[in-house]
Amino acid sequence: MSSAGSPVPQRRLAILAYGSLLYRLGPGLASVVVGSEPIRTPFPVEYGRASRRWNGGPVLVPHPRGGSVEGALLLLADGVELGTAVELLAAREGLEGARGVVQVEVPGDRLALAASLPRNLPEPDMTPDALARRAIDSARGARRNGIAYLRGAIEAGVRTPATDAYAARVLELTGAATLAAAERLVALDRPPAAGSAHGLG
Repeated sequence: MSSAGSPVPQRRLAILAYGSLLYRLGPGLASVVVGSEPIRTPFPVEYGRASRRWNGGPVLVPHPRGGSVEGALLLLADGVELGTAVELLAAREGLEGARGVVQVEVPGDRLALAASLPRNLPEPDMTPDALARRAIDSARGARRNGIAYLRGAIEAGVRTPATDAYAARVLELTGAATLAAAERLVALDRPPAAGSAHGLG
């Protein structure tokens, strides 16, 4: 039995990834992530947020219209403190302090953290056509854009209920055979699709 005053051991930490974190850790988190384990998200996610960090393109967030998707637990090195993990995740996600970093329940003995940015797209802006037009607009002159985000998520195995129809509409609107080709065509300044590229947050 521990003596009085002994510190309570901290559970080993992990970060739940289901979006761009699956393929783009950033330098801060890359220095402390030592492995990963596949996991399905314990909550539904969907393309329900227009992100300024992706030039107004749609990104994945917790959303009741979505579904549980294939993600990963990013395992942090032993000795990484909770406060440090929260700061690194917040910095990676462009959050102010710890706001938007939450603890999620996952199988096993790890304490898992996740970024939980709020959804900001109204229902009419979440149709495949509206998502595709927003993604296309975001790809004009920006390397970080909605088409790149969608392509990265699909390549990482993340498929929500909207993914297939959303991706198909991007291809239809751009006349491209692949999302990579669509992004290149849009970057060549093809005539804009109707819609708005304004990021909502």
